[in-house]
Parts: sequence; structure tokens; C-alpha cells
Amino acid sequence: MADGSKSDGVNGSTRVLIVVAVLLICCCGGIITALVPLGEMMSAGKRHYNLQCDIALGPEPGASPSPTATTAPARREPMTPRPTANPYAELDFDPNDPNVTDRDLACQSAMKSAPLQDEPWQQVNASWEAVCAAELAQRYPEAGGTATMADYARDVIYSASIYRSTGQCVPTRAPAAVAMENCGDPSRAVSAVVLPAAVGDQGYCGQLVAPEAASAGDLVFWEYRDRRATRVGIALGPRELVTVDSGKFVRLALPEGAEVQIKRVLGAAA
Repeated sequence: MADGSKSDGVNGSTRVLIVVAVLLICCCGGIITALVPLGEMMSAGKRHYNLQCDIALGPEPGASPSPTATTAPARREPMTPRPTANPYAELDFDPNDPNVTDRDLACQSAMKSAPLQDEPWQQVNASWEAVCAAELAQRYPEAGGTATMADYARDVIYSASIYRSTGQCVPTRAPAAVAMENCGDPSRAVSAVVLPAAVGDQGYCGQLVAPEAASAGDLVFWEYRDRRATRVGIALGPRELVTVDSGKFVRLALPEGAEVQIKRVLGAAA
């Protein structure tokens, strides 16, 4: 882990699981309790850690559809208060530890900005911000917005996110992203949603949504390479999105399959 020490006789993989289990006890008491035996605790911790990483990093090419992404039950209230920040953001792996994988290192980086994930949300987002996002997504070319995929997503989402405070649904250029913690976390009340500058980093943001609950203003990520999304569009609903393709604005059917993730960045907690 952070100090890179191997003198304690515990290998890197075990240390990772122990730290994850401790994080779950300290920060996510509704998921696991300190009364669970260590072996079971570490197993539950590993499953939760893997789920967080899989959602942040996106599906691997050729992956099978995940049952949690399509058949998860409605989101339940946790037994203890939900952490205001992702506890996994504190993970710090030693890159020289032979038991730490490239995926672990990629996850460590993603967790710095990825919000803590619940089970995939099943609720449709009918907020005013979502309605505004759908309108702006289709009007963006008229506003002279920069025709790049990443800037398109940034500008539309930012403009929609400030609708409630300004009372106006108008195209606005997004400011530069400064603080990356919990970018686009719809479980928290924020004054504005400022997405990162690159599509791959934008894929770390937001709460995973079940495909049948895809709503206006949700971000749709697909074509993952090296654990990063390469394409993003803005959903107009459960069947259609708008994006940029070769400098042109196009409407497409929502991609289907395992290599697609739908993330919600607008609105309050469902």
C-alpha cells in the first residue's frame, strides 16, 4: 500500500482486501459490520471494491452483460448515513508491489473523482435540469458551441445544472474543471456540475443508471479502450441520444450491450 512495505509478511492482495474491509466498516456501515468474521468481511469488501472499480473504469471489451446493471432491485436506503465522499478515494497502492495490478492502479486514479456507487438507479429523472439538458442538447449547434464530443457534454451539462439557480435554460460555456472530487454526483446538492475536459475522465463521473431508466440529460458512454470511455452522448430518453461525430451533431439510438454505461450527473438523489 502507501508505504510499500513487505516486511509484515502480508502480500499486496491481502493488504488491499484488509484496507477495503476497513473502509467499509468505517465509512459504509450499512454494507458490512465489524461483527462479520475477517474472511467473510474481506470477501464482501472485495466484491464491493470490484463493483466500484468496474463502474468507474467501465466494462472491459468483450465483457458479458452484468446482471447488476439491468436487474438490480430498487435502490434501498442504507442503514447508516451515506458517506459524503467516496471512501475509496483514500486508496493508495504501491506501483512497485507485484501483487498490485494495472487495474488496481487505474481504479486508484478513478476513485479520486468517481462518486461512491449505489446499485444501478431504476428511477427516471424528471427534474427541470433534465428537461433543460434535453432541450440544450438539441439546440447546441445553434449556439455556436465547440464541436468536440467532450466540450459538448461539458457545456450542455453545466448549462442545465445551473438552470435552477438562474431560472434560464440557455447555452453557456462550462468553466475549466478545478476540483475533481465526486464530479457529477447526483446524490449531492451542488451549485453546478463541471465535468472534466476529457471523455475518458468524464466516464468516472455520475451514478450508474439501469438502461430502462435512461432519462434526458443522462450521459451515455461507450466504446471503451484501456479502461476509459472514448465516446459520450447525452440521452434524450431511453432510446435516443445526441452526440458529436466527426464534427457534426447527430441523433443516434442508444447503444446496447455490455460495453455501454449510462451515468446520471444531474438532479438530486432518486
